[in-house]
Amino acid sequence: MQVPKEETPNENLAELTAKAYYELGIAKSEMEEKESLIKELAQQSSELFNKEKKMSTDVKEKILFLQELASSLSKKNEELERKNKELEKQKEQNAKLTIDLRKNLEKVLVKEKEIEIHRDQLARQVDEKSGELEKSERLAVIGELASRMAHDLRNPLSTIKNVVEIIESKPRMKIEEKLQYYGKLRRAIERMSHQVDDVLDFVRTTELTLEPTSILNIIRMSKDNIIIPNDVTINIEQNDARIYCDKRKLEAVFTNLIMNAIQATDTVGTVNVRIMDNGADVMVAVEDSGKGIPNDVLPKIFDPLFTTKQTGTGLGLSICKNIIEQHNGSISVKNHPTTFVVRLPKNS
Repeated sequence: MQVPKEETPNENLAELTAKAYYELGIAKSEMEEKESLIKELAQQSSELFNKEKKMSTDVKEKILFLQELASSLSKKNEELERKNKELEKQKEQNAKLTIDLRKNLEKVLVKEKEIEIHRDQLARQVDEKSGELEKSERLAVIGELASRMAHDLRNPLSTIKNVVEIIESKPRMKIEEKLQYYGKLRRAIERMSHQVDDVLDFVRTTELTLEPTSILNIIRMSKDNIIIPNDVTINIEQNDARIYCDKRKLEAVFTNLIMNAIQATDTVGTVNVRIMDNGADVMVAVEDSGKGIPNDVLPKIFDPLFTTKQTGTGLGLSICKNIIEQHNGSISVKNHPTTFVVRLPKNS
């Protein structure tokens, strides 16, 4: 049997020391863990504190904003109340105005009815007076035309009467002398026929007979219809254009314009006729070298029965204007030099 070995005091002390160191290590580790945990808790506490602090700042700002909003709303509410009171006052005033306006409206309606009745009476009077005036104007025109016709026909009738009396008083008149008197008779009859034709052309409007025609040929035929004085030169530009027109009526127009131009030269001068093709339209200008038309006469030049000549019906230019307007054209005049410009559509 082995006898246990006895421990010495030094061995016991070393064992106790080692155990103590071991326990201290364990305690140190626990302390370090607790320190780390405490630091983590401290950091979390700090973060929570900062969040709470920030939240507290945000809450303060929101509270401040809400206080300001409440103050603003309170002011708005006061303003609305004030506006409401003003509107109530305005409403009362409007109600009074409405009553006044209704009364005034009734008065206005009564006045309108009276005005309408008066207007109808005036309209009837105007219609009656207009009818009387129109009738008077027609009678005046007829009277002036009859007076002009009587004046213009008196001279050729006197010529015819004198020639007949001369022929009757000379039964054995020579042939040459008879031909001379017959010529006077023919010219007097032609003059009377011309006067009658002017009046008929003015008072009646016949339908156009449209056909494609050379405008240059119409002007040449118009020139051929006229006895041209020896000291008058007529120049016709050789430009040409074809238009749909009533050539007989346009021939009468240009005959009249060229004759007027010759008369304006006092039988000494030049008449220029120009033809211009403007695409859809044709322009014809008749220009004379006369002294021109007086400025006070120019606006009346196309008026019916207006004339500055000793003879004539004063219907020539008016008839020309009517014929040109029948073709959907226009005529105008200007001075210096005197130029009549006729515009005619190629396809009227």
